[in-house]
Amino acid sequence: MEQTDRRERVFGYVLMALAVLMFFSLNLLTRVMRDDYSYTFNFVTKERIDSFADIFQSLGIHYTHVNGRLPVHFFAHFFLWMGKGVFNVANTAAFAGLVTLVYYHAYGTLRRFRPYAWLAMFAGLWVLTPAFGESFLWVTGASNYLYGMLMILLYLIPYRRLPDAERPTGKPWYVPLALLGGVLAGWTNESTGGALAVVLVCLIAWRLIEKKPLPLWCWAGLLGCVAGLFIMVLAPGELNRLNSAGGMGGLGTILRRAIFITAKLLRYLWPGILAWLLLFAYFLRRRCDIKRLIYPVIFLLAGCAAAYAMAFSPQMPDRIWSGPIVYFLISLLALYRAADEPRIRNPRLRVGAVTLCAALVLASYAYFAPIVARTAEAMDARLADAAAQLASGQRDLTLDAIYGSGVSFDAAEVPYDITPDPTHWLNSALARYVGADTVTAR
Repeated sequence: MEQTDRRERVFGYVLMALAVLMFFSLNLLTRVMRDDYSYTFNFVTKERIDSFADIFQSLGIHYTHVNGRLPVHFFAHFFLWMGKGVFNVANTAAFAGLVTLVYYHAYGTLRRFRPYAWLAMFAGLWVLTPAFGESFLWVTGASNYLYGMLMILLYLIPYRRLPDAERPTGKPWYVPLALLGGVLAGWTNESTGGALAVVLVCLIAWRLIEKKPLPLWCWAGLLGCVAGLFIMVLAPGELNRLNSAGGMGGLGTILRRAIFITAKLLRYLWPGILAWLLLFAYFLRRRCDIKRLIYPVIFLLAGCAAAYAMAFSPQMPDRIWSGPIVYFLISLLALYRAADEPRIRNPRLRVGAVTLCAALVLASYAYFAPIVARTAEAMDARLADAAAQLASGQRDLTLDAIYGSGVSFDAAEVPYDITPDPTHWLNSALARYVGADTVTAR
């Protein structure tokens, strides 16, 4: 039996390595595009980012004129300064880290690591994320949604240990550290930062209900998270962006958006919702301790909070669904654990089922990777065309617009990026990026 388990674990680790390689190859195929052209430059001087001083100078005007998400846009500036090659490697490690943190928050430990559970979370993100390329592969998108969630889940590690600790440690220096970390984690994204506050409130309330000691750093972390959230949403650039997009709207408008969000939630997450309900039915049938549901429910609430928070915004691009999905997957895996980890008993059948699932993911990769590659070829051809026109002495360029395929792994704009109007912001950003005076779509 031990020999069988050892072979299965090796098989699981091989599949994990293959999953990471698939992600890396898609990152290689995803080009610098769209907002990346802008974040390559200092917003103040309009010169290319060339130092940390440039980044912080640029973030200053970003806060007042663009939006308030400074910690995540630091990563956008940083990676575009370092280069796409550095980003590809770092981003692959970051995505593997994100999946590992989803696993950690569901189990509360990395001891007795279960490769199949890690692979299930990878597959969950792969299948459920409606704009996978924009959320995880595109430099600016990943900086917002991948690195934002990474910061949040890293920050939550001490809180994850809290329910199991009778007397949690609370050294004096934990308080300022928790406060600062809370500010940065809450300052990542409007919806996921708000959902983080929900998680912290629930964990603290759980501790108080059980009448267990609560260290001061827990309160400091919650205060920091709320402060970071307010610093972000009250930024002048954030308020200007909200108003220019149509404003928050009244109660009726918010309710209509909530209905629209519900429809999208069911459309994108129905396989995960079905799995959650089946596990919940199994949990009830086994008559497991009801307290085991606390952690799955907390993260389910966080996922709903992250999704429905967007009812207050006039825009909800598909790329922001990655955050709610991460919270939801933690809830799903935590429920699986709470239900005593049901699995196929026969090792051969179990390996066969895992192999079939892996083959389906690989088949989807084999289908979608060439589509992403075609977009990459079109972008490479456009840059070559721009270089040729500049070499011939032209300063006002006419270039092809790139038409996104619309598949989840392709981060390109749908239906196209640049326009016939050379004053459009994306035309101007591309002109600056290639070193031209103007760019017009052919």
